[in-house]
Amino acid sequence: MRNLVAILLLTASLAGQGLKPIPADDATRIREFYRVASAIQDSLWPDWGKTPDPLLLVTSDTEYLTHFPQVPKEFQKVGPDLYSRPRQFPPSLLATFPAFGPPSVIVIGEPANTLSKTSTPWLFTVMHEHFHQLQNAQPGYFNQVEQLGLSHGDSSGMWMLNYPFPYDDAKLGQSFAHLRELLLMTLAENDPKKAAELERSYRQARKQFFAQLSSDDHKYLSFQLWQEGIARYTQVKAAEAAEDLAPSPQFAALPDFTSFRVYGAAARAQTLDELKHVDLSRSRREVVYSFGAAEGFLLDRIRPGWKSEYFRYLLTTEPLFQQ
Repeated sequence: MRNLVAILLLTASLAGQGLKPIPADDATRIREFYRVASAIQDSLWPDWGKTPDPLLLVTSDTEYLTHFPQVPKEFQKVGPDLYSRPRQFPPSLLATFPAFGPPSVIVIGEPANTLSKTSTPWLFTVMHEHFHQLQNAQPGYFNQVEQLGLSHGDSSGMWMLNYPFPYDDAKLGQSFAHLRELLLMTLAENDPKKAAELERSYRQARKQFFAQLSSDDHKYLSFQLWQEGIARYTQVKAAEAAEDLAPSPQFAALPDFTSFRVYGAAARAQTLDELKHVDLSRSRREVVYSFGAAEGFLLDRIRPGWKSEYFRYLLTTEPLFQQ
């Protein structure tokens, strides 16, 4: 009863100030993200739990900020460690960047307004973005991204999406298709001897594929595979790690809830199926997600300790595929 009275008083107070309390379903999803992340993150990446994890939820008319160390002045408190302001970002946005200065913030819309559509996929998409926070938190990350020399004066970061990679080059497209098929074959092979042969072939084919690229194109694709591909890999691994984790009663009660066990069991197959159907000229930058994730699955097999080296080689996974 005391909690109910407190909630009613808080709601009345916010209404009097013209502030909007966070919708109950959104509050449940955010709480579940932090609960699940706390339970699994350090089993996936060493010390991931030490990474700052602020989140900005974008609804149709309001933005809600939590876990940010120094809340910007334009935000007003609407709950414990929860602040709001009128909406400024698009409701469909999905990105991680230092929106208010460091640390980087996950900026994400509600499930229905993003590609996730429902609550459980949304939760593990937030885990993907949380991994970007770990990448961004590495010493020298932003300086090294700038030193790639690919932004050409674009300080907004949009160059990462719009870089003029030669997606329409027919010869390159054929070479990528061959590499993709070889990667899928290698992952599917269970015979140790045949798998070892395919792994050697894949390393060589990968080297030949990258040799076709200009210096800038090489740097761009390597960076995207390191950043987005391994973030998708981590998203899948997080879903698998959560299979045996019981959801909170509130999250399980959401009308669009999908069982963690069901979602986690299908996550890897869905990414590999996506990879089977990508085409460089049609899918363009989207190829890096499933392709980079599949390379992460392969690294688990051919270089079991690769995560201890991943951040040693900022912005590229190439050294991890060397003998």
